Amino acid sequence: MNCGYHIHNPATVSCNSCGRPLCPACDHRIKGFPYCQDCIVDGVELLREKNRANYAPYVKKSTSPGIATVLSLICPGLGAAYNGQTLKALVHFGAFAGLFQLAVMFPSPIFVFGFLGMWVFAAFDAFRTAQAIRSGVTPDVAEDILVKQFQGDPKLWGVVLAVLGGLFLVNRFIGLNGFLRFLMPLLLIGLGIFIFRGYIFKPKGRTAVAQQGPAADFAIATFPGEPAREERSDPSARFGAWRDR
Repeated sequence: MNCGYHIHNPATVSCNSCGRPLCPACDHRIKGFPYCQDCIVDGVELLREKNRANYAPYVKKSTSPGIATVLSLICPGLGAAYNGQTLKALVHFGAFAGLFQLAVMFPSPIFVFGFLGMWVFAAFDAFRTAQAIRSGVTPDVAEDILVKQFQGDPKLWGVVLAVLGGLFLVNRFIGLNGFLRFLMPLLLIGLGIFIFRGYIFKPKGRTAVAQQGPAADFAIATFPGEPAREERSDPSARFGAWRDR
């Protein structure tokens, strides 16, 4: 029996899919099984069509920007929860509650403008996110930098809540208003640097990857009766010489 592609070459195996006889030059192994080039192309096209059918880049949702804005003005975080972003709602509410408590404890314009600004920002973000989701953008794409930082590092939640709770407790029983007025700005600056450290400083992992050279070549194993790599890459061995046509 001769090869289905090279009629003058004897066949050694048959295609595992269509049964076509194959010579060593046309023997393509996938997980140890021989396949012809036509079946491989058909399999690749089938996978592409399957991926296109399962791909859904847009998730349209009937969200109202007006309702999201009103809910955020009532309580920061409700608008994000209405948009389906639970983590963002918790972050907005926690930041607003913390700044409001600091403004009550320390009558400083910084904290007053801080919680007012957070209030307005939560409403604006809920309005913008509702418009984006309504146009087809997924909620994950609409996440902001602050929410992604809290989501990527869960330990940050524990540190922030423990520090704020400890400061409130110390101020209630001891009354260190003067010391806390000096300490709180430093803590807020440190928290801001920690949150944006990945955007200010270049991560070491990214530098290490950039310094690496090109990937090494992989060795291709040859089976008994199979030609070498140079012979397989030769067009005359793969498609037959001019005498075979």
